[in-house]
Amino acid sequence: MYFTPLKHTFRLLILALISISFKLTVIAGERLITELRDFTQEEIKSAGFILPSELRIHIKALGGGEDNITYPNIRMFAYGWIINADTREQVWVMEYDNTIRVKDDRRFDGEISLAKGNYEVYFTAFGITSHRMFMKSNVLTNIDRRDERVIKEMPRSKGFFSWFDDLWGANLYKEWKRRSKNWGIELYVKDTDPPVKTFTPPKEFPYTLFQAVRLGEYAHIKQGFTLIKPIALRIYTIGEMVGNDELADYGWIIDAQTRRRQWEMRPEKLRHAGGAEKNVKLSDIVSFPAGDYILYYITDDSHSFVDWNNAPPVDPYNFGITLLATRNEDRENFMLSPVTENQNIIVQLTHIGDDESRNASFKLKNETQLRVYALGERGHSRRQMADYGWIINTTTREKVWTMDVERTQHAGGAEKNRMIDEAIMLPHGTYTVYYQTDDSHAYDDWNAQPPFDPEHWGITIYGEGTNFSLADVEKNITPRETGIIAQIARVTDNANRSEKFRLDKPTRIRVYAIGEGQNREMFDYGWIQHAVTGQIIWEMTYSMTFHAGGGRKNRIVKTTVLLDSGEYELHYVTDDSHSFNHWNTDPPDDPTMWGITLYKEK
Repeated sequence: MYFTPLKHTFRLLILALISISFKLTVIAGERLITELRDFTQEEIKSAGFILPSELRIHIKALGGGEDNITYPNIRMFAYGWIINADTREQVWVMEYDNTIRVKDDRRFDGEISLAKGNYEVYFTAFGITSHRMFMKSNVLTNIDRRDERVIKEMPRSKGFFSWFDDLWGANLYKEWKRRSKNWGIELYVKDTDPPVKTFTPPKEFPYTLFQAVRLGEYAHIKQGFTLIKPIALRIYTIGEMVGNDELADYGWIIDAQTRRRQWEMRPEKLRHAGGAEKNVKLSDIVSFPAGDYILYYITDDSHSFVDWNNAPPVDPYNFGITLLATRNEDRENFMLSPVTENQNIIVQLTHIGDDESRNASFKLKNETQLRVYALGERGHSRRQMADYGWIINTTTREKVWTMDVERTQHAGGAEKNRMIDEAIMLPHGTYTVYYQTDDSHAYDDWNAQPPFDPEHWGITIYGEGTNFSLADVEKNITPRETGIIAQIARVTDNANRSEKFRLDKPTRIRVYAIGEGQNREMFDYGWIQHAVTGQIIWEMTYSMTFHAGGGRKNRIVKTTVLLDSGEYELHYVTDDSHSFNHWNTDPPDDPTMWGITLYKEK
């Protein structure tokens, strides 16, 4: 058929109008509620909407996903979801199985029915995948928008093949920037549906008392609060797990007076928080008596609100912890209070590095309540501590407190970081605090993730309680022992030391000796001999010793002997290893007394 130019132009115009009319019919039949698009600069976007009645929602979304990704159970890296704004539970999610492939991306185009209520729609683009040579699955790469080049590559080759990563990274960056501009989600209702109002997420909780949310990496939240009357608190918290029973981002609440934990995120109580399997949450109602409390929440070095290295939780803006009253009238019985933990310090042995042993002494004039705050390292066996502290009675040399591994809690970071925070009562007397580290993983030289409070690696003793007064404490004292007849102490390797003493009358002597022995043989030990005849009056043998704390070969003797009047010599010898400040295993509980001391028995 032949058309004149005018007829041909008119025909094209008619066809164009028909096409436009068809498109307008589709759009005219629907009304846009909200849209979230372009994720080059933001990892998560959101919008809230209020449905006045049950409605059908038309969802159009474009995201990214692959069926075979190196991360287990992750198939989507750019996708959307909807939660109920009141319950914070997910009601719809864009998944690999409910989307179709469109070139390199995944598309969802369908309808869902939502009941009357408040909702929040989210879309995230936390990563992108690429295929590496010699690998069957696609490599998932985290997109950290804080980086100068925006993209954080993982893994990265070293040496000769590093040039390949540079090229690969540049190409992947271009691909991600191109695709992320088009990713997003649109929500529609019918034109005939009632108006749908919108709001900015998240919807506020009722009766909120305190919030620490949208937390980043290395967060260390510490907030005091006082309850005037007993009330029930709702605790809503979202965190991260790194294993079956290990938490990376989590919180707890302690009694400010007793230091006992009143509530904590225990693995067995947690639920999946949506997104990556490691996202966990807890909504708990706990009854608290009146009193003073301290809330803690800590995060590790990754996967936080500032950069999700995997799929975020479905309620990302509440990542952290929220305290709520269960009744409006209970709000007046709750008050925030400052945490004054650096007051009334009696002893502080902190910033302790590798292979270090430190101690300090103090005197209590009255029975006193103390707070012991210690951070250390659990050993490889998980049954004992590698870096730890303890306290002894300086007069009796008896241990009165120790950092037992079974009483410690996770201190953030690597699982081997442990802590104790507790209140103890000590009677009047003189005490010595010790702290010992092994050859690795200590302050400023960590071989794994540091704890949440690295500045306190060591042990700190505080005065505690309303009746505490620093006037009742003498700090940084040099203990003066009474009744010492002769002493050889702090003995090092390859020593052969002696000291003479004289008794004017028959005297009962108390012997206190610490040395090294194993397999029923002593290597570091002491004895008493007559100065004139050379006769050995008493000798430290393995059979009379018992374990002195620390390494199994640390041995101790506490006994008494009756000596006639006369002149005597006290001797102590050591071999070529494991002695004062030259330990090749854990030191004894009373390391400064490595040697032998004679006291006049009272």
